[in-house]
Amino acid sequence: MRTLLQDLRFSFRQFRKSPGFVITAILSLTLGIGATTAIFSVVYGVLLDPYPYKDNNRMVHVQLNDKNGRGPLLLVNGSGYKDLRSVPSLDDVFLQRSNQQNLTGDQIPVSVQVGLYSPNLFEYMGVATLLGREFTRADAPAGNAPPLAVLSYLFWQRQFGGNRDVLGKNIELDHQVYTVIGVVPPRFTWGDSDVYLPAFPTADPNELWLAFVKLKPGTKFPVAEAQFQALVDQFAKQNKNYPQDRKVKIVSLNEQVLGKFAGTLTLLFGAVLALLVIGCANVSILLLARGTARQHELAVRVSVGAGRSRLIRQLLTESVVLSVAGAALGVLVAYKGVAALASFLPYYSFPHEAAIHVNAAVLAFSAAVALLTGILFGVSPAWQLSRPQLGNLIQASNAKHTGSSHNRNTHRLLIAGQVALTLVLLAAAGAAMRAFVARIHTPLGFEPDHVISLNIGFPKGANPTWEARLNANELVRKTVTEAPGVDTASVSTTWFPGFGGFTAKAEVQGKPSLTDAQAMLCLVSPQEFLTLRIPLLAGRVFDETETLRAAHFAVVNQSFVKQFIGDGDPIGQSVRSPMLKVEQPSLLLASSPDDWLQIIGVVGDARNDGLDRPIKPAIFLPYSFVLPPDEALLVRATGNTDVVLRAIKERLRQLNPEMVAGNTHTLMWYLQTQGWGQERFIATLFSLFAVLALALAATGLYSVVSFAVTQRTQEVGIRMALGAPRASIIRLVLASTGTMLGFGLAIGLGLSVALNSVVVSWARGSSRDPLTLLASAMLLLLVAVAACVVPAWRAATIDPMRALRTE
Repeated sequence: MRTLLQDLRFSFRQFRKSPGFVITAILSLTLGIGATTAIFSVVYGVLLDPYPYKDNNRMVHVQLNDKNGRGPLLLVNGSGYKDLRSVPSLDDVFLQRSNQQNLTGDQIPVSVQVGLYSPNLFEYMGVATLLGREFTRADAPAGNAPPLAVLSYLFWQRQFGGNRDVLGKNIELDHQVYTVIGVVPPRFTWGDSDVYLPAFPTADPNELWLAFVKLKPGTKFPVAEAQFQALVDQFAKQNKNYPQDRKVKIVSLNEQVLGKFAGTLTLLFGAVLALLVIGCANVSILLLARGTARQHELAVRVSVGAGRSRLIRQLLTESVVLSVAGAALGVLVAYKGVAALASFLPYYSFPHEAAIHVNAAVLAFSAAVALLTGILFGVSPAWQLSRPQLGNLIQASNAKHTGSSHNRNTHRLLIAGQVALTLVLLAAAGAAMRAFVARIHTPLGFEPDHVISLNIGFPKGANPTWEARLNANELVRKTVTEAPGVDTASVSTTWFPGFGGFTAKAEVQGKPSLTDAQAMLCLVSPQEFLTLRIPLLAGRVFDETETLRAAHFAVVNQSFVKQFIGDGDPIGQSVRSPMLKVEQPSLLLASSPDDWLQIIGVVGDARNDGLDRPIKPAIFLPYSFVLPPDEALLVRATGNTDVVLRAIKERLRQLNPEMVAGNTHTLMWYLQTQGWGQERFIATLFSLFAVLALALAATGLYSVVSFAVTQRTQEVGIRMALGAPRASIIRLVLASTGTMLGFGLAIGLGLSVALNSVVVSWARGSSRDPLTLLASAMLLLLVAVAACVVPAWRAATIDPMRALRTE
């Protein structure tokens, strides 16, 4: 311990003699460790510990995939729930159904996301409430759900100001009274519900609830998939409304939410580790340069009896102290940066339960990184400098010494490694940026600017008949259209969010060979195409009168014509979808909705299946065919969308004080979060890492060249005294870095090409693109030359007489 304190005191004395070296080294480590800590905070919160639920590693999603590998999660009704619990691999299961309800009573009407859950929800999750208690099976004897409510933390804060007296109070949801018995912790956000209510499904085959299962310990996914497949096939035979011809796929909880974004975060973590390695290389270069200048001191210590292990320990102590200081500052930077980084994460790309902050685990990681990097960048200089060449040093007349060729080779290797890693980051950043630019310039087929999406919640029981509800829909649409700043408004129950409608089998009259044809069914009002500015290419669209009577007319897109009709005239032909007859009868207004629909118009293609997949054939039909309980609108504004939205809400309050507008977002918000949010996140972070890597690599080059100039001062003076021009001196200095730059660029190009498949998969762009590689290499070369020019120019301006007197 005493020796350690002596080493620490000596280290601080040495640092006071070289403040420039200390500041440069600590800043290099601060950037590397700070960025690494910030990204690890995201990785830990999103990948390693995303859920606060008990045994979440056994919680899985049971997907019912179609032939395209997509589909809903497992669905059951009341009778199916009993069959589900008999699956051998099942440990536990709860059911969920969500809807929008209005907070009524004395409160100002607010749209609330209500989750209906089987009473065993909290027992399944294993999470205690923050306040009060949760509902349990004991609260619902004989399957009778009581009027109890548990509030989410955010809803409690937003609606009740975090008042702890909320327990025991009543809230009204659609005029039904519930007693608040608890508030869940902040990280309990399952289903993004505002209010959790106990409920049970009925045996009605049309009332299907989502089922979330927990497998027994040690259960293999293929075994469970076979068991659930048999059950799903049974459900499909018993209930024609159940999804047909589905293949069961079991995925882990996080895999279903994250998808490829998990790989993206892993790639970003690898990129930030490369940045940390570049920072460590910088400090190692500085230590070697500074150690060469200290060789007289080290030689004196050896001559008076210091052993090699003692010198190595002293030098490693100095490097670890630098690393700890860099880590401390890096953690402070991460504290400020993690919140901004978390807010920048694509909204739908990570579990909302994830707690992204610098916690104890992240601090332990930072401490380990500090210790490891201190040893990593310090061990090579310590090993080389701990054996000073006493004979050469004693004969030298000055503290200046050229250093060993081994040291110079180490400098070259470190610089070459920095250049290679920096080029890899630049190429990845360029690839990600190209992918982002390509994504935001993807032709949409519609104009999203100044378009608002909103849902209108009708008061419960306000429209008892379907005719009344249809008239109410039209009244609301016209009222919204009359609001100041509104250009057009359209009822659009299936177009947004998510772009598309629901995929269904489609038939074209006279074409029996189209047995597997599928199309998007989009239920809209005739103003849809004007609101979204989708061009009409042929024929016409159905009008308001035809909408009110659910006329059997349809409008199709270009993709539908190309795939199913070909060169023939689509106008006048007929299509139908068997899917329409399996919808809940209580939602139907039109009679025989699965009868033939006459095609009366063709519109341009518009993105209906995300931005990364081809446009699907689409059939647009009057929304009155299947009338949902609430109303969804798309509104085109002529001015500021926030101002227009306030005007719309005011008009709705005037129409009916209990009418609530919820889920209000612009289409640009949907595009930025669901469309290109991940590409923007990836491109931004890779670009940031590349810029930091450039700065660190430039610092390392500057340090090496400056040190080389200092060590060769006498040589430069002799050359200039003999008549060498300044240009030749500059070329001499630059030539000394040319080999390591060329070597580093070659390795970097090779790594960029080799890692292309990873970048394509997780960064959405190609690092093998010749233009990207050329631009990255040229930028790196330009920065490298700029970093070398300053010390080279300084060497060319040395006074020859002063240089000759340096020894």
